[in-house]
Amino acid sequence: QATDRDKTLIRFHGRNLHGWQKKHAGDNWREVRYLYRYNHRELTEWVANIRKLEDQCKDLYVLFNNNSGGDAADNAKQLIELLDIEYEGLAPKQLGLF
Repeated sequence: QATDRDKTLIRFHGRNLHGWQKKHAGDNWREVRYLYRYNHRELTEWVANIRKLEDQCKDLYVLFNNNSGGDAADNAKQLIELLDIEYEGLAPKQLGLF
């Protein structure tokens, strides 16, 4: 259920249960806890929930917590494809800085 009629945020932190329960992760505890890449099935499970939330609020935001494996961008692209989202009116891609 949407938390607000104007704006609602879904944040994907990952499902790395082992990383959170590990007692001695050392100095790299952040890398261990958040290191997780959602698979196709896990993302597909969210599609119906996201569609439902879209009807309950004006603006819905979905955020993937980035990790040491750089999984956030790939998971976001997968979810965009699953939701059949097409963007219009975006600025052209920047080819290079120099």
